[in-house]
Amino acid sequence: MDWKQAKTILIWAFIVLNLVLAVILYQNTKGGEISRDTIINTQKILEQNNVHIECPIPKYNGKDFILQYEETVLDKSKIINRLLGDNYSKISDNIYEKGTEKLVFNSGCYFEYSDSGSNKKIYSQSKSEVEIYLKELAKKLGIPLDEFQLDSFSSSPSGEDPKAVYKGIYKNYTVFDNYIEVEIGKAGLKSIKYQYKKPLTISSRDIKVIPVYQILVTKMTGYPGIDISDVDIGFKGIKGDKDTKTLYEGLSWRITTNQGKEFYFNATSGELME
Repeated sequence: MDWKQAKTILIWAFIVLNLVLAVILYQNTKGGEISRDTIINTQKILEQNNVHIECPIPKYNGKDFILQYEETVLDKSKIINRLLGDNYSKISDNIYEKGTEKLVFNSGCYFEYSDSGSNKKIYSQSKSEVEIYLKELAKKLGIPLDEFQLDSFSSSPSGEDPKAVYKGIYKNYTVFDNYIEVEIGKAGLKSIKYQYKKPLTISSRDIKVIPVYQILVTKMTGYPGIDISDVDIGFKGIKGDKDTKTLYEGLSWRITTNQGKEFYFNATSGELME
């Protein structure tokens, strides 16, 4: 065999080797994706178990992320003054009442206000009017509304008694444990629930999340008759590090039904969360 022929053979061998490696790399990369067939099979299994899904099934199966928080402290005097005004009764360090109104504080970052009467008049129950009212109220209470986004808006079949729910947002991730819930009645503001811890940073870790199709198949098939309207991912499950006094939480899958019920699952363990 002369050198020219040997050189040609080596070149072709090199080309074939590169093609083989390219195919192997493609298959390895492809193996990390959620295939269309997997999604279709998941939908079939859900239907067979009388679980109806009306939204796309997310395909994310990448790394988990950790959100670090900073503890926040509410300005209790400002909130009491703006919501109850004067002549209220102090039931305990964290409970205040005035007529049909009640204000409860908990853990420094949470408060709940309720009114069974008609002390806070709202003259429209439309979505836009409720948002305008909440923006004004947030300014008065010192609530960082710019760190929240409207998550859901619902009302009774007659269009009355609307409820607006806002969830925290940080770097395009939903922060489920930061929320504002506002309920409006015919006579006025019925209740507000508020919880907020300040997000600081997001970092990744070398643990992959469980694809949500697996949770749908292994967990949600146990709830026959439900209609799933949305599936998304965000941060939930605040934990504390005793040594560093750091608050943090990882990603969680949220599965929402048409009836407004929410199921949360830890995205790395698949366990149902409170």
